[in-house]
Amino acid sequence: MTASATPTSGGTATSGTDSAGTSGSPTGRRYGLWALVVLGLLAVALVAGGPSTPGHSLDPGSTDSNGTKAMVDLLQDSGADVTVQDTSPGTSSDVAVLLSDSTSQAMTDQLERWVEAGGTLIVADPRSSFVPVATSSLDILGVTDRAVQRADCSIAALAGIEQLRPGPGVLYERADSTESCFAGTSGAFVVDTPTGRGHVVAVGSSALFTNDMLGADDNAALTVALMAPREGTTVAMLYGMVPDGGTRASGFAALIPTGVRLALLQLAIAFVLYTWWRGRRLGRPVREPQLVQIGGSELVGAVGNLMQQTHDPDRAARLLRADLRRRLAERLGLPPDSNPDVIAEVTAARSGADRDQVARAVTDHHIRTEDELLDLARDIDRIRTEVLHGTAP
Repeated sequence: MTASATPTSGGTATSGTDSAGTSGSPTGRRYGLWALVVLGLLAVALVAGGPSTPGHSLDPGSTDSNGTKAMVDLLQDSGADVTVQDTSPGTSSDVAVLLSDSTSQAMTDQLERWVEAGGTLIVADPRSSFVPVATSSLDILGVTDRAVQRADCSIAALAGIEQLRPGPGVLYERADSTESCFAGTSGAFVVDTPTGRGHVVAVGSSALFTNDMLGADDNAALTVALMAPREGTTVAMLYGMVPDGGTRASGFAALIPTGVRLALLQLAIAFVLYTWWRGRRLGRPVREPQLVQIGGSELVGAVGNLMQQTHDPDRAARLLRADLRRRLAERLGLPPDSNPDVIAEVTAARSGADRDQVARAVTDHHIRTEDELLDLARDIDRIRTEVLHGTAP
């Protein structure tokens, strides 16, 4: 029930609030409004209060600490022609860089063919199918911020690079057909595997290429030596390649900036809070007095008096016949819209009632006077008594 004003014994009106009256008072409404404002500010703080993230991890266009825009700028400053793409490199690309391998099987096959044709693929994802088996981790008791020394190195392009700060990573297994660098008894951090006319260079960590780590020790020198060994090298940064069964974001939704998405989320949260505040119940429900119940016999008498005032006995007769047909059809298992002749036949067969009498009662014909209406009502009442209360369906 909704709250409404009801008279009391003292002649005053009581509202649907409790005895304190604060819920429906102006003070109570102000408290509710302030609560809504506080909840809204908390929601905004949760959604937008954290540090902004200009891009995703290893994003070549991101200036965040885990982005790789500094690497792209370094390669371009070194004379390389760098493009970012989410498809396999073409024949014009000399080097392809895959920092995170999410390629589909079809893309993996395309990359293998591209390498065999003479391309150089730099892979820095230990989970990739292109790299050798990882033999050990660079972490020691959870510590990842340690240097990796040059030690044994058979890759001529990495001459002069003495120490790396790779962050979390692994060492790879060395095969007889491979060249390696920063190697030891437990494996090598960089492994160069000849494949056809090209090479697959596995690097044990992608963290050293991020904006946060690129300037540490000789990380930048390793980046240039592997990806831009000479001026004019064309480098394809492979980013956002879709895994098997995945879909690439496209259309209007892909054009919506992150800030706009967060703003829409804030508006949605504010709308939910406002709806909750406006829809709250103010106090306990108050039982309202029920309307006066009219007895069934009184209602029938009132309707009959109204119809009598219309001086239309034929309309009343049609209503009586329709009600009789409906009741007989239900009782005898007939369709509601059965023909009156069918109803009369079945009624006579089931109950032994006079067929012609039943047919006159259920078939519409014009009633001119009230006496004819009374005769029809008596016939209908007789049929109800005989059929509805004496015949089993």
